[in-house]
Formats: sequence, C-alpha cells, structure tokens
Amino acid sequence: MMHPLSRITASGSNCFVHIRQFHASVSVCKGRGIYSFYNKHKKVTDPKRADPEYFEKEAAKLPLDNHYLDALVLLWTEKVGSEREVMMKGSDKLIKHDGSYGLPDLDKSKPRLKYESVDLLKDAPESVKKIFSIEFGERRDITDAWKRELIESVNKHKFDSDSYQAKIAWATALIRHWTMLAEQMMAANPKKPTWLTHRIFLMLGYRRKLLRLLREQDTAEFERVLDVLKIAYNIPKQPEHVKTRKAWSEHQLQQRVEAEKERRLQELHEELKTGRDEKVAAIDKEVKALNDEMNKISKKLDEIAIFEGTKVANVVGEYKPKWVEELSEYAMHDLLFQHHKPETRAT
Repeated sequence: MMHPLSRITASGSNCFVHIRQFHASVSVCKGRGIYSFYNKHKKVTDPKRADPEYFEKEAAKLPLDNHYLDALVLLWTEKVGSEREVMMKGSDKLIKHDGSYGLPDLDKSKPRLKYESVDLLKDAPESVKKIFSIEFGERRDITDAWKRELIESVNKHKFDSDSYQAKIAWATALIRHWTMLAEQMMAANPKKPTWLTHRIFLMLGYRRKLLRLLREQDTAEFERVLDVLKIAYNIPKQPEHVKTRKAWSEHQLQQRVEAEKERRLQELHEELKTGRDEKVAAIDKEVKALNDEMNKISKKLDEIAIFEGTKVANVVGEYKPKWVEELSEYAMHDLLFQHHKPETRAT
C-alpha cells in the first residue's frame, strides 16, 4: 500500500519528493548546477605568445620574493589558457592580424575559375562579365581563387599540384579561410562552431606533417615555402617535465635557482678580477720579502752549525757521508761472505 505522503508535487515547480520509510530523496529536474561553468581557454591578443618559450622567459623575469610561487601559478593559468588559441592561430600568425587572415588580395572583377576559359566572356558586355565574376559567385569560388593564388606562389611549375609545396599551400588556404569563417560565425553567435574548428585542427596536423617531410627532403625549399606563405614553424621538442602545474613550477624554480647561482658566480668572478694585477703584485712583493728573510735565517743557522762543528764549511759539491760508509760495508761483506765461483781455464 502506497504511503499517503509518498509523492508530493510542489505547485508551480517540477520538483518531486519521494518518501520511502526512513529514506527521503529530492531530485531537481530543472535549475542551474551547483558549480558555474569555467572556460580555461582565453582569448590571446599578444603575438609574442606564439613563441614556444614565451612563458618560460616570463617566468625567468619574475622577482624572487615571497610571492614568487603565486606569480608562477598565475603564469601557469595564462599558459594553459593560451595553448589552444596559440595552437590554432600561432603558426599562421593570426593572433593579431590586419583582417586579411594572410590570404592574397583578389581582383573580384575577374571571372570565376570555371569560366576563365570561356572565350565569349572576353567580348561580352560588362553586365554579363559582372554576373560571372568572383564578386557575384559563391564562397567556394573565392576559396578556389585563394587556393590557386597560394599554390602558384610556391609550386614548381604551373602544372604542379601534387608536390609538398602545392599541398602545403592548399592546406594553408583552407586553414586561413576556415579561421576567418569561424570568427565571422562567432561574431554573430558566441557559440564556437566545433564542427569547423575540428576540421581546422585536423588540417593543421596534416600541414605540419607535410612541412616535416619537406624539411627532411629539401631544407632550401622548406625555408622558401615558410617565407612565401608566412608560416611560423617550430620544431616540436620533448618536454623536460610532466605537463602539470606543480611540475612546471618546480622546473621553473629549479631553472631560476641555477640561473641565479650562475649570475652570482659571475659577479664574484668579476669582483675577483677587479684590481687583480695590483693584488697579485702586492702578494708577490710580500712573498719575496718572506723568502729573503728565510734565506737570512738559513744562513745564520748554517753559521751556527759550522761554529758548533756539526757541519763542514766550504764543501764543494754535495757531501754524502753515509754513502762512503755503506760502500765500505758492502765491500767488506762481499769479501767475507760471498764465495765466487772459481775461474776455469781452458786446457
């Protein structure tokens, strides 16, 4: 039998209270969560953050005071918040740009690519040319024109469409065009178009692979492509620490301590070199005076030893009294105890 208070419906709300003997549970069907959503990703407006070692350099500039660790925490928050924006826009230098997104300027009065070979358009009226121009075309027509401009700027010849250079230019046109499209969509609706940003992410990985292969095969062409297309390529390296805030802070602290030690040692070295010649000259002068005094004392001791008879004066060469005794003893022992083999004469 159901308890009469087993279900209570609150008027004007969608909340239900279920009572089963001693257990009561409240389930809220509508309403906000307990914790508000926090988006760690931040908008990046400083192009300097595209440098892979930007935050390490900033950490090296922090003062070593009582707030050093707190400053490292704030710097880590900025580093993590900037990673996605830098990864998506840093290689194409789109963090702060002039609005062209690195795409070439087009003459939109020209006919679309699929109508370029139509001879009738050459003598057609201006109104007809305008209808078939890029300006009155679709977005795809503008994208195709951008692709062709970038490909022709780096390809080997006019029929080249399969080389690494051409593929890199094609991917670059797509990345920059999609980035512009994503920002236009977000200007109208703040919600990020993930279906488009995911494609940008995949295309960035594809282009990075092509750049790596081109760099392995031809360094000169690799540098030329980067210069013409204005691509920033950073060689990825293995991190020196685990990618956590604590490990990063400890690593930066260790690097800072080592740098401070080197700086202090350099200061002490420079301080030691200051006036070093004068100090060395003074030390040499003092050592010479001590040597002269020691020679005088040694001479005085020799005179006393000669006077007492323990030392012979005016000895030429080096006198070795024990050598004479030892040689005499060896000769005497040889005569007394050594029995030499008698000489045998030939018969």
